[in-house]
Amino acid sequence: MAKTRGEGSTAIRAYFSKNPKATAQEVVDALKADGITVKIGLVYNVKALGKKKKSAKKNAGPKAAKSAASTNGSAGATKADQIRDQAKSMPKPVRPKDVVAALKERGVDVLHTHVSQILASMGMKKKRKAAVGGAAPAVASNGLNIDDLVAAKKLVAQVGSVEKVREALAALARLG
Repeated sequence: MAKTRGEGSTAIRAYFSKNPKATAQEVVDALKADGITVKIGLVYNVKALGKKKKSAKKNAGPKAAKSAASTNGSAGATKADQIRDQAKSMPKPVRPKDVVAALKERGVDVLHTHVSQILASMGMKKKRKAAVGGAAPAVASNGLNIDDLVAAKKLVAQVGSVEKVREALAALARLG
């Protein structure tokens, strides 16, 4: 086994830097000849971590360049900051598609969904109003509302029955 912690991993990395195409078993055998005992599993782990770090470095370059280009050279200004600045400089009502078009002219690519979220957080977008309690009085298909029905119920109670109310209404219609 390796004598100090990390010695085996360091030796594996050094061997891979000289022999990048080497198999795990070749690394174990070569290090054993040098007096360093490592397990094949460690070789696989070190090799896999080396690949992840290399791919992360490859991917970091273009992303960093893209984000720098997307802010249009203004150090520290994020896309959200640019959206806010643009929205403040525009006449109301501010629409997301107008902000996207204005920023595109300045060389900044943003999505309209991102602009919508920023505008909403700034309070520049109309919010839909929820239905408030106190609903309008219900109106039947014949034009009667709740108050009319309550009055009719009181009339039925005074006269005695619905039939008597109908007769009274018919007589009233004849008098006309």
